Order: sequence, then C-alpha cells, then structure tokens
Amino acid sequence: MVHIGIIGALGYTGKEIIHYLTRHRMVKIVRLWDKAVKDSGESLDAIFPEFKNILDIKVEHFHKKDLENIDVVFLSLPHTVSMGIASEISDNVKLIIDLSADYRFKDSNVYEKWYQTAHKDKDNLKKSVYGLPEIARDKIKGSKFIANPGCYPTSMILGLYPLAESGLLKDAQVIVDSKTGSSGAGRKASLGLIFSEINENLKPYKINQHQHMPEVTAFFKEEFKLNFDLSFVPQIIPISRGIISMIYVIFKDKNRKDFRKIYEDCYQKEPFIRLCKKGEVPELKNVANSNFCDLGYLDYVNDNTFLIISAIDNLGKGAASQAVQNMNIALGFDEREALL
Repeated sequence: MVHIGIIGALGYTGKEIIHYLTRHRMVKIVRLWDKAVKDSGESLDAIFPEFKNILDIKVEHFHKKDLENIDVVFLSLPHTVSMGIASEISDNVKLIIDLSADYRFKDSNVYEKWYQTAHKDKDNLKKSVYGLPEIARDKIKGSKFIANPGCYPTSMILGLYPLAESGLLKDAQVIVDSKTGSSGAGRKASLGLIFSEINENLKPYKINQHQHMPEVTAFFKEEFKLNFDLSFVPQIIPISRGIISMIYVIFKDKNRKDFRKIYEDCYQKEPFIRLCKKGEVPELKNVANSNFCDLGYLDYVNDNTFLIISAIDNLGKGAASQAVQNMNIALGFDEREALL
C-alpha cells in the first residue's frame, strides 16, 4: 500500500485529490496538511462533512518530521510557494507531484519573468517531468518529480498537439478563446469572485497577459522546437468548474485538408481523450467531475481557419485527476485507477 500525504489539502484542488484517492485501491492517505487550520489540527470531516465515514483523519500544519513512512506527496500550493517546500522534502519521499507552476518551465528565466520571483530550486527543476500523460507517458514512468500542467494549457496543448506532431503548426497563427468557472482562481475570498459579481456575467481578464500563455508556447518550443503566434483571451463565466477552449488555427494557405484522421490516429488509444462525432461539439457538463478531455468540431470555419473545441474540468483533468493519473503511471498502476 502506497502512503500519501497532501500539502495544501483544503484548497479546491487538494480537496479534489482527496476525493479521487479515497477511491483508489492501491494507496492510503495518511497525512493531510494545510496552514489554514488550528495549531492542534482539525478533523477533515468537520471541515468538509462530505468525507464523513470516508476518511477519518486530521488536517495539520506541515512539519518535515511528519514525512516518515510517506511515499508520495502532492503539493497543492500557490505558485512560488511550492518550490520552497519541494526543495526541503525531495530527498525524503519517492515521488512529488507539484500542481503549481514552479516546475513547469525548463527555462527558469521564463518562469521568473511571468511569476516575478527568482526560482529557488533549480536542481529539482532539471529533474522534473511535465506531466501530460497522453504526450509524456514514457517520461512519467518511474519519474520522481512531476510538474502537473496548468488547466488552460492542458485544454490547449491537447487540442493542438496532433497538428504540431504532424508538422502543421509551423507557419500557423493560433487564437484561443477560453471560458472557465470561478474555481480556477482558488478557494479564497475575493470581491471579483463573489456570487453577485459573477452571476449573470462574463468577464474577460489578463488578455494576452495570462501566465499560462508562456507555458503553452514553452511546451511546443521544448517538444518540437516550434514557435508560433499565440493570442489568448481567458474569460470567467458564472459556473463553478470547467474550461471550454475555442482554438482557432489560421493557416497561410487556403487549401483545406481533412485533419480529423490525424486526431483519430493520435488519440485512438488514449482512455481519457474523447473525440466527438463529426458535427457534434463538446459540452462542459459532459466532462464535469472527470478526467476526460473532449475534443470536437475539428473542421474549418472558413477557407483557412481550423477550429478545435476542447473541454475539460479545470479541477479534474486540469489539476487533481490528472495528478492522480500521473501518479498511477509513475508508480506502474493502471492509469485509469480511481478515475473511471
């Protein structure tokens, strides 16, 4: 039995990880840590009553001595915070899965530019694997340090990858219009996220300035030595969870090609990628609370613009369930365990 600890257990993502792991047959959650509890700790089911009779455990403040007999640690912490903890514990556990952005960039200069802080753990940065299972499965197997991708990048990269692999993005322009729920901003009090502000509203934000943009471009540069023009418009809509990305790929030539087979060949063996039938489109309700990425439309909207619609749950495939999928692969479990 693999023993699990979760640091940052009371955030939306930490809570989601608990949800999936309580259904996992090969692991046991033995430690939960979060700074937002009393010094003496608090019972998980008192904080989240949904776990009553499911997981009887205290949430405590983190101390390095608590890592004894822990095999895997999930870091569900804010960006710039994870690297301080990871650098302290990496020699004490078999596997770390970090859900922040701290280990997603091989070039620390890019990270430091977008997150406005110096990277404190470049040794682990070199060792980390960018954990998109459908693309990096062989690297994830046996890995000791996994950087879980961001939610927007997961939706975008999975949508674009078959085209990149086929050499079709070299001269293209990519425009992405993504809409997401309020949970993407984390479990915190914020005026812009209260019900009265979000309800019956749609709010674009960080247009072409979102920190997930360089994560997407860095991935394709690292994987394919590919630079392309990316424009990104993220928007908050009045739902709790989910991301739907409208990915427009604008080609220089106007010779339409049938790209659908490229997607079918690329993802035909992937258990968590679902291609919609021709003429159908993904819907957020179909991926909610799951590890699925649904891809659809996969056709032209005019002579030279190809549209991919990508739908995921930002807390699932965009965070917690993908982290569990990564753990399954790294430890040699069936990657579908606890996720189907």
